[in-house]
Amino acid sequence: MKTIFITSVLALGLLACAERSKQNNTEMEVTTETIAERSATAKTEIISLMETLFNETDNRNWESVKRTMADSVYVDYTALGGDAGSKTPDEIVSGWQALLPGFDRTVHQPHNFSVWVAGERASATLDAIATHYIHGAKDGSQWTVFVGYDTEYVKENEEWKLACIDLSLYDQSGNTELPLQAIEIVKYDGISALSNDTEASEVVDRFFKALEDRNLENVLATMSESVIQHMPFAPSNFPKQLTGIDEMRKQYTGVMDYQQSYDREYFATADPGTVLVKYSGTITTGEGKPYNNSYVGVFTVENEKIVDFTEFFNPNILLNGWPGLQPETYSVHAAGARTDSGVTMEDVVFISNGINLEGHLFLPIDFDKDAQYPAVIVTGSWTSVKEQMPDEYASLIAQEGFMALTFDFTGFGTSEGQPRQVEDYNLKIADIRAAVDFLSAHPAVNTNQLSGLGVCASSGYMAHATAQDERIRNLVLVAPWLHNAEIAKSIYDFRPGGTDGLLESARKAKKEYAETGKMKYVLAASELDPLSAMYVPKNIFDYYLNPAKAAGAVYDNRFAVSSWEPWLTFDGISVASTIKQPVYIVHSESGAVPQGARQFYALLEGEKEIAWLNEFNQQQLYFEEAALNAAIGNVVDYLKE
Repeated sequence: MKTIFITSVLALGLLACAERSKQNNTEMEVTTETIAERSATAKTEIISLMETLFNETDNRNWESVKRTMADSVYVDYTALGGDAGSKTPDEIVSGWQALLPGFDRTVHQPHNFSVWVAGERASATLDAIATHYIHGAKDGSQWTVFVGYDTEYVKENEEWKLACIDLSLYDQSGNTELPLQAIEIVKYDGISALSNDTEASEVVDRFFKALEDRNLENVLATMSESVIQHMPFAPSNFPKQLTGIDEMRKQYTGVMDYQQSYDREYFATADPGTVLVKYSGTITTGEGKPYNNSYVGVFTVENEKIVDFTEFFNPNILLNGWPGLQPETYSVHAAGARTDSGVTMEDVVFISNGINLEGHLFLPIDFDKDAQYPAVIVTGSWTSVKEQMPDEYASLIAQEGFMALTFDFTGFGTSEGQPRQVEDYNLKIADIRAAVDFLSAHPAVNTNQLSGLGVCASSGYMAHATAQDERIRNLVLVAPWLHNAEIAKSIYDFRPGGTDGLLESARKAKKEYAETGKMKYVLAASELDPLSAMYVPKNIFDYYLNPAKAAGAVYDNRFAVSSWEPWLTFDGISVASTIKQPVYIVHSESGAVPQGARQFYALLEGEKEIAWLNEFNQQQLYFEEAALNAAIGNVVDYLKE
């Protein structure tokens, strides 16, 4: 009876636990859904805020522009010859008023938004095309820039406000002296009212309607026989100019089976025959794939025919979506291997602790599936994803005859795992060993030549995985961030609350997640917030923020607050004394914590070598072509010995 009673009590207890678990799971699902809804709302509000800022700037509604901004905004327009620093909305708008009204028209086309929300703070990247026009200007009437912005926001009185705007110049076209003429116009000639009416827009609208109707003859009927279409931002494998009606016929015949619609807005100029058009296309190609680009067009009309048409669009969207085209390189920058280099990339999936991890497997030139190749697992910095420095390095290594694997760690990028963005060395070391399992089982991998290459923070994770797994035959570390608790304390004690405060915040975040399913986040990188994972004031290290470098849709600029505990207590240095495999290190004295690399190197008892590339800093070793080539050259020479 006693046994039966105890068993019954145990069963009841298990049932009760199961019910509580079921209830908690339900609450967690509701909470997670609420978080997702709030985040989606915040993202919509932030996109709307930036669209309002640019629209009101083009319409010269300066008070409305000011209302989009926080009391202090960090502005960096040095890429266009401007200045950098914190300013009030009045100061910012005053500067814009000294320039922009000197143009007949300005048209800003913001697009390609990526937004990350972390509590009362948020960051976003976006691209923009901005066309500036002065009728009859000396040396050309238009100047257009294709730029990227990294931006930050704070929530004030339940409203999002712009707190940082930092511009990167991708490309420009037209009369680069036009801004100086605009400044002179504002100073001396007075500001003209914005033009509102133009007959040219009626002709251009017929052009767009004919495209939407997929009627080639009606498209061509809007054009003169000698029409010219210019596409200054087109990539090298796409035409930059079409001349004459016959070339137009050939080009537009190819898109007549595309379903297409255009959201468009017309802007009259001082020239009644010239109209600026801001438009975005929603297109399904003949292959059934979406192609949604954003544009600014400058149309000149004579005798009710389009005689000249300059179309500005985002070339990166074209390369990623237009039939027959592909990105130029296997990474988010121009420094990785070219896609026409002979290297090929396969999307792969493998399992780590029951979680699907998504990766890229780079195959060498003239890959023979019946041969065997040396292989390398490449991992990147903390919070990074495979498309950043891992793909840069892996694609270049593949050019040298290696198979190379990159992947997103658990909870990062396109891999599964909840909560997201948790920087936990236990998970990441396990993921690396799962990657070893995957490559070791590949029939084309020579398992006697399988190496691990860690860049920056993952160097410590790769070192631990190497110590635990003899299948990793060589350990290579590039720009390694190697720390222990002592070094971490020296770095993070300057933060508000110090190291102890960050550890306490991590414990609270962990407890809250266990109870509610809600993870607390801060921005992974921020120019403004000292509580972000990487506080980078005044653009001192903007790799994770700059859309010209690593920011963008593939990177989630958030950091789970619970990550502070495993990060600050991790020891990536003392493990060196247990590593038996050969070790090769490439670093710089101006890189991250070189003292940690020296301590690590001193503890290595086996075969070891270190190369110092002191002409480069940490960030340059992530993405700059010269730095990558130098690092890769050293690594490949070592692995081929």
